[in-house]
Amino acid sequence: MTCTQRSNKALTRAIAEEHQIAEARKDVLEKTGRALHLDLHFSASLRVDKEHILSACFELIQESSAADYKASEIKWSPSSKQKEMLLLDMRYLILSGEDKAFEPNCKSDEAILGFVSFMITYEDGHEVIYVYEIHLAKELRGQGVGKVLMELVERIGSKIKVEKCMLTVFKSNKQAVRWYERLGYDVDVFSPGPRLLRNGTVKEPGYLILSKSFDQDDD
Repeated sequence: MTCTQRSNKALTRAIAEEHQIAEARKDVLEKTGRALHLDLHFSASLRVDKEHILSACFELIQESSAADYKASEIKWSPSSKQKEMLLLDMRYLILSGEDKAFEPNCKSDEAILGFVSFMITYEDGHEVIYVYEIHLAKELRGQGVGKVLMELVERIGSKIKVEKCMLTVFKSNKQAVRWYERLGYDVDVFSPGPRLLRNGTVKEPGYLILSKSFDQDDD
């Protein structure tokens, strides 16, 4: 890919993100009755002047996923997770509002109510949009907001013509597995299968890699 092609693709990506985020804000308002903010951030900018947002996102991850990590072969490592959150190409769609009851330690005027983090990357030579995390404050769960965020990421991926959206989910989180299945996700061909150990024991992985392919004819 030439420099011009990369530049054009980056511009297309930025336009797609801006337009789709504006549409998603309306969807969140319809779902919750609240005019919440939904903004795109890059890991680099969060690291420089918005560390309170990163801290709030980390707390949401720890609250809802630490137990699943600890029960799996991946294990829970706060430092590893925080390092992953700062990967160079990581993007964040951040939901925020003015109700500090959601985030009493927030250092800004707005509480962090949820987020989805994702990255445009390559899996086995194929360009994909990979969802790393999606978490909501308890008060926003069960209202369809998570679906709005996932559909937003999918629309961005479709607009910039990547092949599919991918994510990792713990098998122990059966509710999440069922939720992704309802959104149209299937087990990806790269999801790890069982391993035969030296003692003859078959060890099942504690997680699945799911994916949802995009129709490349879509606009």
